[in-house]
Amino acid sequence: MTALATPQAYLVPIPFTRLLRAEWRKTTDTRAARWLLAATALTTIGGLAIPLAFPHNVAQTRASYLLWAGLGLSRLLPITLMLAMTAEWSQRTALTTFTLAPRRGRVLAAKIVTGLGLSAAVGLAAFGAAELTVALARALGRSVSASLSGPQLAGYAAFVLLTSAIGVAIGAALHNTAAAIVTYFGLAAAFSLLMIPAVARVGDWVNTGQTFGWVLAGQWAGHGAQIASSAALWLALPLAFGLIRTLRREVR
Repeated sequence: MTALATPQAYLVPIPFTRLLRAEWRKTTDTRAARWLLAATALTTIGGLAIPLAFPHNVAQTRASYLLWAGLGLSRLLPITLMLAMTAEWSQRTALTTFTLAPRRGRVLAAKIVTGLGLSAAVGLAAFGAAELTVALARALGRSVSASLSGPQLAGYAAFVLLTSAIGVAIGAALHNTAAAIVTYFGLAAAFSLLMIPAVARVGDWVNTGQTFGWVLAGQWAGHGAQIASSAALWLALPLAFGLIRTLRREVR
């Protein structure tokens, strides 16, 4: 007598690499995502145009050009990742997604890895654009310093990933695209008020406009605790809340 196979024998988990491919398509293959990525490219080019157009007002160094590239790409790239993080809930596809992949934590992990991977790719492209702009500036007769220290390069990479991760964390926490975008810009505007001298000491611990600015400039010394504090507030807390909410939320 042949033993019947148990139903569990056929329940083979979806490979994580397949989840990554699916999330990559969700992140990049929509019309909104493509427009946002195109706009990110334009804002990066606009940022690089500033040191090129105002050589007497902006330091002519490779680090300065890279700094402006980072500022340009950080304006809209987090929004692209918010769209991916909120897609299932805003577009009412959560039932399909979590039926095919019931382990929600793996889906969320795939979204996070995909988002950071896209951020790294965009950051690398912006670095290349900065190098091309430096070459153009030199061709125009500018004297551009070739100095670019390890802390500055590491700071640029960390800045790109940290600012992008904010979009991931807020999207994971709120599950709604419009609410995530409004919250992102609203909180950024509110925390920017902490740069007022009277409350600047508080802002140095919670305002990413200040703390991540130190990261981008490679000014790590003496600011590690402040950078960690703002990262915990903007990244760790909303991402932890988003994980718990994603695991427990009822899917309809």
